[in-house]
Amino acid sequence: MMPIDTFRYVKNNQTSRDLDNLTQLYQPIIGNDAQALYLYFQSFFDNGNYDHKVTDILNHLQFGAPRLNEALDFLTAMSLVALYQTVEGVYLVKLNSPLDREHFLAHAVYRKLLEARIGEVAVKELEYVLPKDVTNQSKRFSDVFGHVEKSASAKTVTSSAAVQFDLESFKRLMQRDGLFFKDEQADVVTLYSIAERYHLNWFDTYQLAKKTAIDGEIAPKRMVKDRQKETQQTTTTSFTESEQALIREAKSCAALPFLEKIKQTRRAVVTSSEKQLLKDLAAMSFLDEVINIMVLYTLNKTKSANLNKPYLMKVANDFSYQKITSAEEAVLKMRSFTERKKSPSKQAKPKTKTNVPSWSNPDFKDNTTPEMQAKLDSQKQGLLEKLRKAGE
Repeated sequence: MMPIDTFRYVKNNQTSRDLDNLTQLYQPIIGNDAQALYLYFQSFFDNGNYDHKVTDILNHLQFGAPRLNEALDFLTAMSLVALYQTVEGVYLVKLNSPLDREHFLAHAVYRKLLEARIGEVAVKELEYVLPKDVTNQSKRFSDVFGHVEKSASAKTVTSSAAVQFDLESFKRLMQRDGLFFKDEQADVVTLYSIAERYHLNWFDTYQLAKKTAIDGEIAPKRMVKDRQKETQQTTTTSFTESEQALIREAKSCAALPFLEKIKQTRRAVVTSSEKQLLKDLAAMSFLDEVINIMVLYTLNKTKSANLNKPYLMKVANDFSYQKITSAEEAVLKMRSFTERKKSPSKQAKPKTKTNVPSWSNPDFKDNTTPEMQAKLDSQKQGLLEKLRKAGE
């Protein structure tokens, strides 16, 4: 939003004024500016009857456009506001009521965000607790509305529930497969962001996390690299049969088994330092298929049964700078290396310096005139006279 822009409210969008939950649950996450902006929208809501200028907000809240837009980002990210724009350029502001305490704290990612701000103990204090000796006497939906057939609205409810990231199921699979978080609070937020950005449910997100984990540790950056690779347009460059075979093999095998296969053909074994080197490359967010191409190229280039760490890291740094994310891109990069070395530079070689005087060249031509020679002889005679006097 710019100060000159116009906005209006969505009609029939009056929301509940839940200041307690807004302050206790949302404010630590969204900040004071976003909370003030949300309360401004609620207080000046006019059912969409009039157009307003963004300058009205800036004047009332006493901050500039950058702070306004940052506050809007937080409100839309936390689903407190939805922002639309008409073809005429007018913004439409749709308000959403804050989640109640139970549903907010049941949202795994929102809870992790709040814990990161105020701590787990403080969040625990915000929970409501039922006595242990009570029984639930509430009727189920099917007990009351059992005669109603499954309808489109029922499907909508199911679909909405499925959107929620099932962190508990995710963590159960992690425990089964021996996976773990490096920083649970930060990683859970990133996982939710990945799932939302790439339209993945919790199980698909787990499969991606398992595929890209480094020694069992969830690696969100590698997850993003994998999804970026999937969304990139496939290159139309043709590969040779050997290159196609290499790409297939690189994609079908994790980095360590791939290196072990190569080592077996050379009657060698993988060393502990080489295993660590593979981990270091994975920590640089390289996918296994890219690591495999770099490893094979390095072994072939150095003509050794062992990985040359300095050379491999030199290749890795170049790949990182070039943002190589797939085996196809890696093969093309290796091909460019090879072609560049086969094509010698056409630039003229620089002349080498020499201590041999030019007059010793058999092809040397003396172009000195008689006048120049007489002058040189006079200078030479004067220099000899000075040297003689200095010797006396």
